[in-house]
Amino acid sequence: MSHPRSLRTRLLLSLSAVVLTAWVTTAIFSYVDARDRIGTMLDEHLVQAAHLLIHVGGRSDAPVRPPAHWGAEHEGHSLVYQGWSDDGRLLFRSANAPIGPLSERAEGFSIIERDGAPFRVYGLRSPHDGVRVQVAEHASFRNELAASVARHLLHPVVFALPVLAALIWLSVRWGLAPLQSLADEVRRREPDNLVPLDEAHAPAEAQPLVVALAALFRRVAASIESGRRFTADAAHELRTPLAAIQTNAEVALASRDDDERQRALTRVTEGTERATRLVTQLLLLARLDARATPPPDAPVRLTELAARHLAEAAPFAASKTVGIGLSEDTDPDALARGDADLLGVMIRNLVDNAIRYTPRGGSVDVSIRTEGERVLLKVSDDGPGVPAEERPRMLERFHRGRGTGAEGSGLGLSIVARIAELHDAELSLGEGLRGRGISVRIGLARALSRR
Repeated sequence: MSHPRSLRTRLLLSLSAVVLTAWVTTAIFSYVDARDRIGTMLDEHLVQAAHLLIHVGGRSDAPVRPPAHWGAEHEGHSLVYQGWSDDGRLLFRSANAPIGPLSERAEGFSIIERDGAPFRVYGLRSPHDGVRVQVAEHASFRNELAASVARHLLHPVVFALPVLAALIWLSVRWGLAPLQSLADEVRRREPDNLVPLDEAHAPAEAQPLVVALAALFRRVAASIESGRRFTADAAHELRTPLAAIQTNAEVALASRDDDERQRALTRVTEGTERATRLVTQLLLLARLDARATPPPDAPVRLTELAARHLAEAAPFAASKTVGIGLSEDTDPDALARGDADLLGVMIRNLVDNAIRYTPRGGSVDVSIRTEGERVLLKVSDDGPGVPAEERPRMLERFHRGRGTGAEGSGLGLSIVARIAELHDAELSLGEGLRGRGISVRIGLARALSRR
C-alpha cells in the first residue's frame, strides 16, 4: 500500500490514528482496571454477606426446596447462598440455590460452573457453632460492569472523532498555509526569474528547503550565464575561420593565376582544419561540462599513456622542428587513479598546446613522478611564456596569450582544467624549461600498485 503523497492527508490520518489509538488504549486499560476494582469490591461484598448470614441467617428455619432452574434469578445481581450445620444439614438457602453444596471448597474463594454459567463462591465457617455459609454470584456480572465502563468511554468516539478530525484538518491546513504560499510563489515565477526566495517569511521547517532552492537558483543562473558566454564566444571564434575559408575560396574561384589559386586553396585547407579542431574541442568541452558524476576510479599507468600520445604528436612536432620527450626523472611505474580516456585527452591537449606555442627549435618536456599520495604530471616548454599576472586567465575559455603568434582556439587548457576538476586533481601554472616558457603541473591521486 503506497503512502499518501499529500502532507496534509498524511498529517490528518496520522493524528486521527494517534487519537483513536490513545482512546481505545485508554478504554482497554480502563476496562482491565475497572474489572479488577469491581472484582475486589464484589469479593468484599460476598465476604460481608457471608458474615451477615453467619450471624443472622443461621438462626432462621427457611424451608428447603429445589429451584426450577439454578441461577435463573441472577438478574439484578442477586446472590445465591446456603447455610449448613456442622453435621452436614442444610439449614437455609436462597430460592435460586441448589440443594447440594455450592462448592467443594468449604472456606475461601472458588470458581464453579453451574448450568453453563461461571459463579464466584465464598465459604465461611462460624468458629462458635460450626455453621458453614457459602455465598455465590454470577462471575459474568463483574465482566458486564467492566465492559459497561469501557463502552461508556468508547461511545464518545463515534461522535467526537469526526469533529476532532475536522478540527485537526483545519489546524493542519492553517499550519501548512505558509508552505502553500511558498509553493504558489514558485509556481507563479517566470522561467528566467532566479532571484532567491524570501527566507524571512518562510517557516522555520521550510528554511532548509528555501536555502537549498536559493543555492540551486544561483547554480542555475551561473550555468545559464556560462552557457550564454560560451555560445557567444563559440559563435565569435567560429565566425573567424569560416569567414577566412569563404574569403580564400572566393579568391581561389576568381583567381586566374595558378600560384595564387594554390595559396588560396592552402589557406582554405588550413582554415578548415582550424574550424574542425575548434568544433571538436567545443563538442568535447560541452560533453565534459554535462558530466556530473566522477570518472571511473581505475589505476592508469600514466607513463605508458604519455609515451603513446607523445608518439602520436611526433609528426606535428617534427613539422615545427620542436623536440619532445619524457624527462629522465620520469617514473615508469607511476599509477594514477582515474579514467584512462580522459587522462589521455588531457595529456594530448597539454602536449599539443605546448608544441603549438613553442617556436621552431624549441623543446617540450613531459615529466611524471610519484610524490607521496600523488602522481605529478608536468608538461614544460621553453617558448615565449606567459607573465605571472596573466597565468590565471590562461585557464579561461577562448583566452590566448598575447604575442604568441600561434593560431589556436584558446580551449586546450580549459579542457585540461575541466578534466582535472573531474578527477579532483591539483592544477598549477609555473615557469617552463631553463627559466623560459611555461609549465603545467597536475597532481593526480595515486593508485595502489597492480601485481
